[in-house]
Amino acid sequence: MRIKSLFIAAAGAGTMSLAACSHSVPVGGPVTPSGSISSAGAPRWTARLTSVMQSRGDIRQSTQDKSYGSAEWTDADVVSLSKVNLVFTYSGNERDLSWAILPGACGSASLPLLPLSNFPELSLAGGGRAQLTATLPIDLPTVGTYHIDLYRDRLGGIESVVGCGNLKYFSG
Repeated sequence: MRIKSLFIAAAGAGTMSLAACSHSVPVGGPVTPSGSISSAGAPRWTARLTSVMQSRGDIRQSTQDKSYGSAEWTDADVVSLSKVNLVFTYSGNERDLSWAILPGACGSASLPLLPLSNFPELSLAGGGRAQLTATLPIDLPTVGTYHIDLYRDRLGGIESVVGCGNLKYFSG
């Protein structure tokens, strides 16, 4: 009986010690559901992506796919890196698209900021929708004019562009 009493007393003391060490701290601010992280207050570039007129070899056979999407370009968590979140719905026949960030506005003939191989391909799922988050080895610029081109192939020529969006800068 004495051993049983000692055991109960020891267990009770341990529970009291744990209770004394723990406490809750109220969290200030609104609750944010997991998975809805937003960089709304951080510097960022955003673009609305739309399809562009494509020539199919003959001027009379020009078409414009009903494609659309959005992009957000922000700082990454590491110095000298930036991050792009890109969503694009494509109505063309290709199942993989290439993309790049270029200086200037949509339609300007310019070279990408990085080699095309630094931009991972967009793999289109059912319904032609693609979504990706890519880390790029470049600092996020705070000045300039930039756009995103989407290409139907890895050549990245102006004749391969299927979509484009002018990036707009927001300082936070």
